[in-house]
Amino acid sequence: MQIDYLLKFPSKAVAIQFGAATGLATQDSDGIWQASTATHDHALLEIGEHNGSDYWILYRDLTGIPVPEGAEAFIYWASTSGEPRPTGEDVPNVFWA
Repeated sequence: MQIDYLLKFPSKAVAIQFGAATGLATQDSDGIWQASTATHDHALLEIGEHNGSDYWILYRDLTGIPVPEGAEAFIYWASTSGEPRPTGEDVPNVFWA
């Protein structure tokens, strides 16, 4: 079952910390953090800052991966919520094709 998540972090630094803790981001030999953008289990799109604050990630779970501990604090919306994907000025309007 495919599940889409819109994640909202207070900053890019917090998003990187979360990615490092969950294995979704790794540091290369130059010390630059890279997100794992796609595997057979997931796809990830870094939206970045929106309206000058917060750092947004669009995450697509392709296989039913368990939500990592602590992730609930960053989930702004999930496709399983029964609510339509939020739109408006406060939410980035980036959709996957």
